[in-house]
Amino acid sequence: MEDLVIVRGGGDIATGTIYKLVKSGFHVLILEITHPSAIRRNVAFSEAVYEGKWQVEDMTCYLANDMKEAKQIMQTGSPALMIDPKGEMIEKLKPIAVVDAILAKKNLGTTRDMAPITIALGPGFTAGKDVDVVVETMRGHRLGRIMKEGSAIPNTGIPGVIKGFGKERVIHSPAEGILRNICHITDMVTKGQILAKIETPDGEIIDVPASMDGLLRGLIRDGYPVTKGFKIADIDPRAEEYDNCFTISDKARCIAGGVLEALLYLKNNLTADQKIEDSKSIYADYAATHITKPDCVKDAMIHALSLGNSGRGVNESSLDAARKIYEVRTKVDQFFDGYGPEQVVFTSGITESLNTVIKGYLNKGDHVITTFMEHNSVLRPLYEMEQQGVRLTITSPDVDHIEQAIYEDTKMVVMIQASNVTGEVFDIRSVGKLCKEKGILFVVDTAQSAGVIPISMKEDYIDVLCFTGHKGLMGPQGIGGICIRKGVKIHPLKTGGTGILSFSKTQPEALPQALEAGTLNGIGIAGLGAAIDHINTYGINKIRKQEKNLIETFYKKMKEIKGIKTYHENPLDFTKQTAICSINLEEYDSGSVSDELMERFHIQTRSGAHCAPLVHEHFGTVEQGMVRFSFGHETTIEEINQIIHAVKILAEE
Repeated sequence: MEDLVIVRGGGDIATGTIYKLVKSGFHVLILEITHPSAIRRNVAFSEAVYEGKWQVEDMTCYLANDMKEAKQIMQTGSPALMIDPKGEMIEKLKPIAVVDAILAKKNLGTTRDMAPITIALGPGFTAGKDVDVVVETMRGHRLGRIMKEGSAIPNTGIPGVIKGFGKERVIHSPAEGILRNICHITDMVTKGQILAKIETPDGEIIDVPASMDGLLRGLIRDGYPVTKGFKIADIDPRAEEYDNCFTISDKARCIAGGVLEALLYLKNNLTADQKIEDSKSIYADYAATHITKPDCVKDAMIHALSLGNSGRGVNESSLDAARKIYEVRTKVDQFFDGYGPEQVVFTSGITESLNTVIKGYLNKGDHVITTFMEHNSVLRPLYEMEQQGVRLTITSPDVDHIEQAIYEDTKMVVMIQASNVTGEVFDIRSVGKLCKEKGILFVVDTAQSAGVIPISMKEDYIDVLCFTGHKGLMGPQGIGGICIRKGVKIHPLKTGGTGILSFSKTQPEALPQALEAGTLNGIGIAGLGAAIDHINTYGINKIRKQEKNLIETFYKKMKEIKGIKTYHENPLDFTKQTAICSINLEEYDSGSVSDELMERFHIQTRSGAHCAPLVHEHFGTVEQGMVRFSFGHETTIEEINQIIHAVKILAEE
């Protein structure tokens, strides 16, 4: 949660600070002890500990039972309060600032390393050592001033003089025992009047008389256990102060101004390292898109902005574009060990590729086989074809199960090579060999494997390979393609301009133009070509090794956390695993866990169904979903450890 400030203490002075911070746009969480003892209870948010909520002026503070509830409260613009004497929520929530407003006249455990910004109110702290800044709380000329060095004026134990009264204004308990109130805050009392009684442990009842005439402005809660000398009441000699018993005091507002000044000053002057540390997030969603593009990809795309329209003329700009596109076709063909550059068709991405192949090859009466591990980019086109008379069988990705599902009229097997949910790599070579023996078209979805695992269309018996450019291939979004074995006939999904045979009423039959109607994404194609160059230079086997080490480390540490469940169709084998791991934490909703990881720990994951509904039906997670972690070879072991630490914190709560 951005701009989160944790305030330790919720008494009347602290409440002034809390009020001002919330009004200034900060999210504020108050940490209190189990039984707070505010005297000016009417204007102390600490009363929410007892009442569940407490209103001061036009602001209401709510008691939260856990962090999720606290965040929900703060998101509505109200301060939340949690009972946390030790400040354990500070480490878990990682606020931008911690304000110690306990006013205990000594440091009860606040340290400078608790947050990027630490501020303390009153004596007991040394600015620059215990905390970043100390705010003066002693009435007088220095009230509310901020100190970057040194300490506040020591407490004298004597309140400020009002109408000639000083120490008389404060009443202390004459004995140890249970306080039983007789008077109430806002009562006008006279000197000697009994305000309360103390029930001592030995059964004695001791009166607590008023020390002066005046307005009873503060009195701790009835039934509170007190020790001898404990401050229990506050009398103001000014009767006209009645209305002020219900509003934040001038002193509290002045101190609050000092806190806000210090907070804004320190926030605007954080060091570069602090700003990076505060804003840096860990990206663990590489299965959605490879977010760290090589510089060469960006450079190639910028250069391609000046190219013409390929196939739309014989001018130099158009020819330059055509040469670049053919160059990238060749790179793609070689990368996948395909059947020639002309057999490479460019599309907007793998969803268009799969739609083109499935809808352009199957006809009414045909039979097609797929698996329950598929993405909706396979399933939805198949369901649509099923409505048009194509017979569909869905089975497991195991080659034996696929073989059992084959009929004489089976025309296609289409399957994913690596699951986008579990990360498992399936044995496509065995399936491809089976399909070749049976004369069945074998179509492979390489969305999660291209650029991560070496692929050979020839050695893996792949007839049609569909790919996307923006994931493992590290290219831009909006570009993908189809690599097609020679002799495979696919009817075009769309028709239109190709730059050739313009007078023909039908789409050209020769590839790649047969499946490439309209202007190609030359900029995306150029970026894809540069990305393939980068992978070839870096080494796909090196990428594979690095990602294998990452996911193996992640899995082993994740399995040590109590309450974590991981998902796999086959026994875990890291030689057959991409850098993807999906988990659940007990019965918690995956979306809530993912949100907690992002908001509290700045860890980016993917939750929900991942566009793979049958996977979740298979594992029984339709309602809960899963939290998916996916890594790239750039991910570091340090980031893996930080993620594990964050998940462990959530699991222990």
